[in-house]
Amino acid sequence: MSRDQQKEVSYFSAQIDFINGAAAKRFLDTESFPNISGRPGLVHDLAYYVLQITILRYSRGDTLETIRPALWQWVEAKEIQQRAHAGLPSELANIRQMYEKVTLDTVYDALTMLAFAAALPFKNEEMTRLIRAIGHAGEDALIDLAAHALGDAGRTVSPTCKYPKVYQPLLEVWQAEPAQRPALLQAYAKDWKRKIKPIYWSNSLNGAEGAYFGYWAFDIALTVMLLDIDDQGLLTNPYYPKDLVQHYRA
Repeated sequence: MSRDQQKEVSYFSAQIDFINGAAAKRFLDTESFPNISGRPGLVHDLAYYVLQITILRYSRGDTLETIRPALWQWVEAKEIQQRAHAGLPSELANIRQMYEKVTLDTVYDALTMLAFAAALPFKNEEMTRLIRAIGHAGEDALIDLAAHALGDAGRTVSPTCKYPKVYQPLLEVWQAEPAQRPALLQAYAKDWKRKIKPIYWSNSLNGAEGAYFGYWAFDIALTVMLLDIDDQGLLTNPYYPKDLVQHYRA
């Protein structure tokens, strides 16, 4: 049985197989693509594909350890992305700036991968590599606080969220006294689906066939794990990936 009750296991399996094919092609040809200005777009797609595969596998019900290779594919994709950006000549700086901008996707994706890495858990050197692949030090408070808690001790921590309309309540959980955190996090979790509405996949269940890969509040799970918050009030929330936290605590 799938973890995500919105779709059958067969749906998730078909999407994983399809996207795996697209990602494999990107891994092979992105860095050798003859048009250098096109490489950032290709590798952006690659990272997007692998993120989807990771979440689709969680939605399907795969064990967390078997999801680990997808996380490493994402790290490899982000490293390819960094090399592609570094290889752009100065006259193409606008392309690099476009793809390096911190979007709402950037924040959600980073918190998602950090949540998986914490739960599995990653070794210190593995975590360092993941955090380096994420980058954006000093640009978003939640990414910075999580990265710092997971070992990036010298990281510059931004005082603010890049997208406060979405994430300010979650930042307030981090800033609150420990006794206040469970109630604050439960309030945020109840409103999570509405808060995340600006992100591109927020209505994907009602979109084209194959667009949906799951609605999961991995950002909330990461907060629970790193701040050791009692999650009893979250267990009935359909967006809360409780298996991730249970695996972490086990």
